[in-house]
Amino acid sequence: RWPRTGSATPSSFNGSASRRLRLSRGWGASRSTPRVRSVAALVMTVLTFMIVGSAAGPRWNPEPLTTTIDVATPSVAVGPVGAPDPVGTYETTTRTVQVQLDGYVTDVLIAEPIGLTEPAPAVVFIHGAGTGLSTAFEEHAIELASAGIVAVSPSKRLDTYSTAHRDYIAMAADYEVTWRMATTLEGVDPDRVGLYAESEGAWIAPILASRVPEVAFLALISAPIVPPRQQGAFAIDAYLRNVGVPGPLMRIVPRAAGAQLPGGILAYVDFQVRPYLEETTQLIFMAYGTDDASMPIVQGPQIVMASVPGGADQVLLRYYQDANHGIRVGSATDPLAPGFITGLATWMLDPAGAQAAGPQVAGATPIQVHLANTVPKPRWFADGEMMVRVPLISFGMVLAGFALLGLSRAVAVARGRGFTGGLRGASKRLGALAGAAIAVVILLVVYVALIAAFAVNYQRHPWVVWGGWAILQLASVGAAWCVVVAGRRLLIVRRRVHLLRGKGIGSGLPARHRELASWMVFTGALGLLVVAAYWGAFSPLW
Repeated sequence: RWPRTGSATPSSFNGSASRRLRLSRGWGASRSTPRVRSVAALVMTVLTFMIVGSAAGPRWNPEPLTTTIDVATPSVAVGPVGAPDPVGTYETTTRTVQVQLDGYVTDVLIAEPIGLTEPAPAVVFIHGAGTGLSTAFEEHAIELASAGIVAVSPSKRLDTYSTAHRDYIAMAADYEVTWRMATTLEGVDPDRVGLYAESEGAWIAPILASRVPEVAFLALISAPIVPPRQQGAFAIDAYLRNVGVPGPLMRIVPRAAGAQLPGGILAYVDFQVRPYLEETTQLIFMAYGTDDASMPIVQGPQIVMASVPGGADQVLLRYYQDANHGIRVGSATDPLAPGFITGLATWMLDPAGAQAAGPQVAGATPIQVHLANTVPKPRWFADGEMMVRVPLISFGMVLAGFALLGLSRAVAVARGRGFTGGLRGASKRLGALAGAAIAVVILLVVYVALIAAFAVNYQRHPWVVWGGWAILQLASVGAAWCVVVAGRRLLIVRRRVHLLRGKGIGSGLPARHRELASWMVFTGALGLLVVAAYWGAFSPLW
């Protein structure tokens, strides 16, 4: 485009320069040749993003679990055959007290049986992941109290607990305060106060049990046992498979779970509970639901039995048919699995007697396909601070490039120079490229969030899963086309600007700044697409 101002006109060029300009725009060539080249460039660009995304690693090939746990009987009964059900023996009462921790006050729900004639055992609940109010175990507490067990459920301390930072050793110390309070309750036998730990709590309870030998017993419910990082990768893998996601999306597992975040964020995910299990001498009751996809329900008990001093004889293990992570058949509001509270209460009333009565392992047959194992670590460019820096730097380059374009254009107008050497048309294509790159990143985030929502709710929506994946891939191809168009335009402009500068036309600081700004936008958008490719935006449907 020729400006209305300035001295540059087509007549300013000699025949040779004019021919070179026509060639730079593709004039004189057959119409089909540019189209073929454009399609070829698109194919090469998409393939490049595919290869970069795949080869960046790490790959995900979980190791199959080759060992099993044999159940002696499908019955989940605990204790001597024909023993009466203790649940419902007593009327119950509940009250809430406050316990002073180190710089924190927590509410504690206490459920007690009415009419006891002798000191009773007691149990302190340790929460799994989440906020963990004292009422979270109210149903369990009342049921156990009706069996003659004083149940103590504290609220989890939240001022030192977050997704980013957790200290399991400090949490064990906090729960110890509540445990010691429970030993002083009226009507409680101080030598029979144990722990009930669910999910994440099973990393905390062995710390407390190993450091305080007076803890009477240990119930580990839906226990991960393996380090949090390994359990997280195992759970993500199982959830994605249950949802039925396309195969290429599985590479998210090690790239998300294996990354080291800066500033000590999520440092607790490498916590090892096994050293504490090796010092745990209390009898242990373990329980899993066979529909719990988030836990290594075979591997976890195997590790416990191989770690505790008493070996397998120290553990009583029950599997509940069709029960989920909360040992419920159905949703979180459905009743607890049949036989769970009865077996738990029977065991807590007399752990040694229940252990001796056997069988050691009973219930439904557990199935675990893959090992929860060491998670491959991403390479340096997608790990640690770089995991955050790369997308932020890419996005920053896009914004800075457009800002510099606007500034240089304003300076050019102020100087009365309208010549852009074709950069005005390039700016439009760069805008389309930047918009497409950002759209792909947003689509990827929304798609992954949608899959995560399906996964945690055990939902399968094939049309949404595969349709969303197809839309993401089409959007990625569209962004690749914008790369081709914008890149080709920038190369044409670059040749034209350098040619005209040789004739003394279009030179000056604003023009050079516009060229620099244009390449900044292009490079930043390219970086965003590389990030999207790393997380699976450019992948085939198979």
